[in-house]
Amino acid sequence: MNTLERILTFLQDLRSYMDGTGDLPEPRTLAEFALQRLTPVDLDLCISVVETELTMWEESGLHVRPALHPYVSERIGVYTLDDEEIGKFLDYPGCCVEYFMEGHVKFDHDPEDVVIVTEGFVPCSSACRRARRAHLLEVAADPGPYLQLEKELRTHIEKLGVLTYHSAYRGFYEVHAP
Repeated sequence: MNTLERILTFLQDLRSYMDGTGDLPEPRTLAEFALQRLTPVDLDLCISVVETELTMWEESGLHVRPALHPYVSERIGVYTLDDEEIGKFLDYPGCCVEYFMEGHVKFDHDPEDVVIVTEGFVPCSSACRRARRAHLLEVAADPGPYLQLEKELRTHIEKLGVLTYHSAYRGFYEVHAP
């Protein structure tokens, strides 16, 4: 199961819990935080946003997954809770989580080739194999299809009534070139 599928399942399980038909999903800290911030309408919108991201990414055939939209991230606590726990939830490799926790809060490598990274993800190196396996990074990629998918995602998610509003959010992908 890829990260977006797992996040979607988490949100759907949270919805079942709110409806009284399911158990509180794991990680509990994240679920409890989200329950304090989400109305049923907010949760349904978060589910729609992640479904849109997942479907469009899978249909694109691109390697790197898009960033979780800030509307969803903010409501479930990605910007607030423990970095290590959030890193695990987002399937970030442990080496990259450690690198981030050492104070590297943005992509700070000099790549030898074009590197595509999930927006907001901070890899421990511009060629981290574990990040590549987790669909967070691609080396020597053509940025064109990623920029096209990003444009289409923005359009579709805005049609859901969700606008980009987080100051640290620039898009779904980061493109880094030598």
